[in-house]
Amino acid sequence: MIATLDVAATPAAAATREPAGTVVVIDVLRATSSIVTALEAGATSVVPVRETDEAIVVMRRLGRERVLLCGERESRLIAGFDLDNSPASYTSDRVAGKTLVFTTTNGTRALVEAARGNATVYCAALLNRAAVAERLAAAEGDARLMCAGSHGEPSFEDLLGAGAIVDALLHRHKTLAVSDAARAAAVLYAANAKRLTTAIAGGTHAQALVTAGFAADIAACAKLDVSRCVPFYADGIITPS
Repeated sequence: MIATLDVAATPAAAATREPAGTVVVIDVLRATSSIVTALEAGATSVVPVRETDEAIVVMRRLGRERVLLCGERESRLIAGFDLDNSPASYTSDRVAGKTLVFTTTNGTRALVEAARGNATVYCAALLNRAAVAERLAAAEGDARLMCAGSHGEPSFEDLLGAGAIVDALLHRHKTLAVSDAARAAAVLYAANAKRLTTAIAGGTHAQALVTAGFAADIAACAKLDVSRCVPFYADGIITPS
């Protein structure tokens, strides 16, 4: 069982704290939700990168026939890419057997930051909340839930997702040592647990997605505990575990 659990509202906040042995990256709208969905649909792996030009370099190195270029900028499909960042795009027909090279405005940047140290890194969303909580319950040392946020600022839905994981762990282990930030996230989740879609829809990022034509993604990303996949990020590659 992990010894302590912390929540960082942004990658920058995580960087100011002592390193944790396990880091869980959360980007509910939409990167980690799409990663979970893609791996469930049979994608072989996901390679997160910061920039579009990096994605193209990786694609050329791996071979175009086995790679899909995926991601978004300001919520929209990147010109020349195969898939956007909507979970609905990651069907088995499109992604099974493929390596996805993935770049997003916030989520993949957070993943790259999380991997800079020696931590064990996982991806979490509401979709796989229970599975991630079980993985943390079996881990050791200190753990941190790192929210991707939006343009350097906290995102309501990421803090809600972090709180959902804290809540699940506290129900299992009431004596778990949690930081004030983790406890606050759990309180936020408890206040909204019965209205996740509505609560997330009120957030700034969700409203931007509605404007961009992705309102359906909000409900898709608000589903709780529908996946047992725990994406594991190591050596630059995310694989199911």
